[in-house]
Amino acid sequence: MNRLSLWWQRVHARIHYAMALLHRYYGNRDHLPSEHMRAIEALNRAIACDPTNARAYLVRGILWWRELDHPRRAVLDLTEAYRLNPRLAEARFNRGVAYQQLREYDKAIADFEAYLEVGDHPYWREYAREMVEELRTWTHDAADSSS
Repeated sequence: MNRLSLWWQRVHARIHYAMALLHRYYGNRDHLPSEHMRAIEALNRAIACDPTNARAYLVRGILWWRELDHPRRAVLDLTEAYRLNPRLAEARFNRGVAYQQLREYDKAIADFEAYLEVGDHPYWREYAREMVEELRTWTHDAADSSS
């Protein structure tokens, strides 16, 4: 693919990404799952144009677990976002939440701990710290009750 063609693909990807953010905004504002699905469709197009766009995978993963209640799909997208950009600490944090929804607590703990190593947002760091403590308590209590 020549440089102009690659540039054009990335421009298209950014346009689709921006449209996805608008659909997500309206979906959240008006509580419309149909807008969230439009956001997913726009992110699908963004990823088709630029499969290296880690942020598109991140946003799509967040939509899957938070707005559309599909944590397994979220895990796939958030894993890909992190693979494409290992500095994207948000992917680990959000994957931890998706694992928590799936009741895969050991994986959730691992992701929250990984976020705590590099994440710098004070609110999310505190949330991750609390989740690690809470999930360890749950897994410990569950192990004790099954013995």
